[in-house]
Amino acid sequence: MASGNNPRQKMINLMYLVLIAMLALNVDTKVLKKFILINQSFESTNAEKVIDNNKKIESIRAAVDDSGNRTEDVAVLTLSEKIRKQSDSIVNYMGDLKDHIIEETGGRKSNGDIKGYKDIDFVYRHMKSNNEGIGNGSTLKNILNNFSDFVLDSVFLGDKSSGVRNLAQNADEIPLYADDPPTDPSFTALNFGFGTSTGAGLATISQLQSDVINLEVKALERLAASVGAADLKFDVVTLTTLPEQKIVAAGAKYKTQLFLSAASSAIVPTMTADGDTLEVANGRGYYEFIAKGDQYDREGLSLQSYVGTISVTLPGGRDTTFVDTVEYYVARPVIQIQSASVQALYFNCGNEIQVNVPALGSEYNPSFSTKGGDVIRGSKAGEITIIPKSKNVDLSVSNAGNFIGSQSFGVRQIPAPEIQARIRGKAIDVKNGIPANTPSFSLDAIADASFSEFLPKDARFQVMEAEIILARAGRGVATRRIKSKNVNLNQLAGRRAGDNIVIEIKKVSRANFRNEVEDFKNFAPRVITIPLK
Repeated sequence: MASGNNPRQKMINLMYLVLIAMLALNVDTKVLKKFILINQSFESTNAEKVIDNNKKIESIRAAVDDSGNRTEDVAVLTLSEKIRKQSDSIVNYMGDLKDHIIEETGGRKSNGDIKGYKDIDFVYRHMKSNNEGIGNGSTLKNILNNFSDFVLDSVFLGDKSSGVRNLAQNADEIPLYADDPPTDPSFTALNFGFGTSTGAGLATISQLQSDVINLEVKALERLAASVGAADLKFDVVTLTTLPEQKIVAAGAKYKTQLFLSAASSAIVPTMTADGDTLEVANGRGYYEFIAKGDQYDREGLSLQSYVGTISVTLPGGRDTTFVDTVEYYVARPVIQIQSASVQALYFNCGNEIQVNVPALGSEYNPSFSTKGGDVIRGSKAGEITIIPKSKNVDLSVSNAGNFIGSQSFGVRQIPAPEIQARIRGKAIDVKNGIPANTPSFSLDAIADASFSEFLPKDARFQVMEAEIILARAGRGVATRRIKSKNVNLNQLAGRRAGDNIVIEIKKVSRANFRNEVEDFKNFAPRVITIPLK
């Protein structure tokens, strides 16, 4: 087996550290903090739902007792308690995962804030699977899907139309990724891939905890209905909402369910949201709309709301309408910038940029505008080329008519090429010189290596004009002006050992990404001296 300290492995480790550093530079601290806010929101909501589920168990227990503890009802109670216990165990397991991530990335400050929220290395290493597919991510996937399988089989009797699905899905199981599948479709890579920050990892785990608790809610409601839910006293019935997410990006769809906490198959309710009549199926109304935000707070959140109603005829023929105002937050979508040069753009060059807004998903169809430069859209959504015309460029991003945000870029000057005198492609040693009878050489403009790597289409330089002087004893004895990079020394008659060829570069050109040729004035060295021997 190859040693982990061999030169190749050392190089791989170095590249890994460099990539992590580049990612850290490219992500705004405010973005990383927002994941912490989202995680806190999930944790708060999850805690409330756990309390509600404990109350549901007590309600089922009371209903079973009131029914005389019939065998079939006792079995329902036993199953409800088993599901509550399994759900609690899974949620606690994921809570331990989050605690471990927090501890290994620096722990908490005295005020409770997470120190290592900007870390983008540990979550990936901790959750990734080895070559045998074993790892914390794989373990979590198995735990989640075993629970959803158990609920589907024991509560819904294997009925796939119940809507119960695997809690941990690979990308190829999710319709959103059908048109653009990731290279690694696994559950672990999808949720805890390379570059996942501590905050994002915690928020993802909290979301999965929420999925477990929501499935428990669904199961307990089904079980409660089987213990005489029709006998519930509707004087305590309230409107309940179950949004897919409480924070939604501007321009993305908001999806939620409105339902009675003790719905009966004998009751056919009428539901509305902000006056719009909803489609109702199995006692639940389904509502979706394009979320729009305004007056964002410092965290980039905008508080919005809608009014939901459920109208139902209760036993005895009494018509009753339940009303609730549902609040939700619209988050300003986070812009992710990917470019070859992570720190700045190059002046008057075709800087290729990938602009992503992950929160918008399939709704992402952006438009762009710039201040301080031009922008050209690419063939795919988010692909653009920015041509800076000033010291700074501001890029504005919109989607479906909604302003998403902006990004500022510093602009670098194009680094000067190195001018080399060469013979048949080999650089001349200007200290030792060349034989006096050398017939010719070329003047090549060599682009800066880093600039050439980032923007090869803009790194094409050529010497266009130079003055060639034959110097002897400190005096010029012959001069020739050339209009290309090729120097014909035979035009300097009488040259001999001890003389010097003095070259003054007059003009250098650059071909840009559009194949347009321009004069390039920022070149060096301007003078090259080559001794003859």
